[in-house]
Amino acid sequence: MKSRQEVIEAFAELPEDVTTRDIAGATGRGVPGVQNWITHDKTFPGESAPPKGRTKYRSKAEVLKWYLKQPFAGDDRLGPRAMGQTARQVQPELERMNIKELADVLGVTPAAVRHHITANQPGECADPFPAAGDDGKRSWPQVRSWLLRHDDPLPEPGDAGTRDWTEVRGWLLRNAEDGQEQPDAEGLTLGQLDLIERARAAKAAGVKIPAEWLSEVLGIEDTRQVGRLLRGAPAQKRPARLRPTALARSFGLTLSQVKHFERTYVARSYEDPFPGKDENAARDVEEVRAWLVRNNKVPADS
Repeated sequence: MKSRQEVIEAFAELPEDVTTRDIAGATGRGVPGVQNWITHDKTFPGESAPPKGRTKYRSKAEVLKWYLKQPFAGDDRLGPRAMGQTARQVQPELERMNIKELADVLGVTPAAVRHHITANQPGECADPFPAAGDDGKRSWPQVRSWLLRHDDPLPEPGDAGTRDWTEVRGWLLRNAEDGQEQPDAEGLTLGQLDLIERARAAKAAGVKIPAEWLSEVLGIEDTRQVGRLLRGAPAQKRPARLRPTALARSFGLTLSQVKHFERTYVARSYEDPFPGKDENAARDVEEVRAWLVRNNKVPADS
């Protein structure tokens, strides 16, 4: 999905007669979406030039004119590039949000948020989209920082294969003065949290960041606390009880494994049965953890 202006600019780069693939790329809607317009909307422009094999052509001007009349092409529809600007301006009340809540805050559709999630998966890109917790929600400071970095990536290495520390330091401090304090984030400001997120991304890319420098900039004397912040997000409180799917995710298991434990390790045939569930099919997390460790199902530090 792109903003109205982004679509106009993309069409300006196309030839006078465009293909379905051209339209898909310019609008960000994908080939299936364009095919749906062609098949189901009788007002969609017809062919403007003889086809070449199976490739059909339509007038760029007519397609753009049609597109800009559609409700989904309104000025209030922000494209991915505008999400970072919006993220910088909004002040949501929630510290953790699901996809729909993030979309509402950013003024986009849930599909636009999902696009970033699926296109920036761990292991597939250098700076993946923030992961969801057991509750299916993501940290707003992490999402905000990622969106800002998406438009302002880490400086590339020079000819020698190393990054200039002066450039990296400027990049790390880019938003450090954002002073709004974020609830439930250990009293840190959004600027400090952005610095931490940028430092994590930089470390993942192989940049060495002096711990003393980072500690001084953050105003945190305990370098061990700074180290903990860099290793991951502030520890989330684990829910006291979880249903099977969330329970499996919490311990890095599959749902099938949890159901196997439920069926196999029962009181009538096993002296150490799997912890029982309540009326909501939820189990005590700490009881399950202790059982899994006792029975060598997970490491003791899980």
